[in-house]
Amino acid sequence: MLIIGVLVFSVLVGWLSAQGKSSGGRARSVPTSLPVQAKRYFFARSERALYDLLIQTLAGSPYQVFPNVRLNDLFLIKEKGTAHQATLGRLRDKHVDFVIVDAGQDFRPIVAIELDGASHEAAAQKYRDQVKDVIFRSGGLPLLRLKTSDTHSVASLKVLLAPYVGQQRPARAR
Repeated sequence: MLIIGVLVFSVLVGWLSAQGKSSGGRARSVPTSLPVQAKRYFFARSERALYDLLIQTLAGSPYQVFPNVRLNDLFLIKEKGTAHQATLGRLRDKHVDFVIVDAGQDFRPIVAIELDGASHEAAAQKYRDQVKDVIFRSGGLPLLRLKTSDTHSVASLKVLLAPYVGQQRPARAR
């Protein structure tokens, strides 16, 4: 009886190993393909134009611009439990168009920029924008909103960004 028990156990362990058992207890398989296609364009035209101007504006400085940054990558949630989950729901699947970081200070985020087009006039989008404003205000990271209908230049961006990327940077904490 003991020999049969050991034999059955060995066969069962071998079979489970062959099934690629996951840590959740279920066998999982990796699909061979998914219904996705690479986007033809990463930026909308207005985003590309602003990105190019930001690159020119920040040239020669320790500041760099990153496009399409997820809010989960910018903010830490301070609460635990249900408050954590509720806040995570507010951050999930949201991004900001651009983040300017200080590369001389471990890529510390300095200011974010949201480019608002005509779609931002819709009620649902206005609500999402207000929630995003609260997130940035609560997290202590400035958010600039620029309209796609406005004309921007390197000179105008230097004026807009001056309060955030001025010549004097705070001393780095050690």
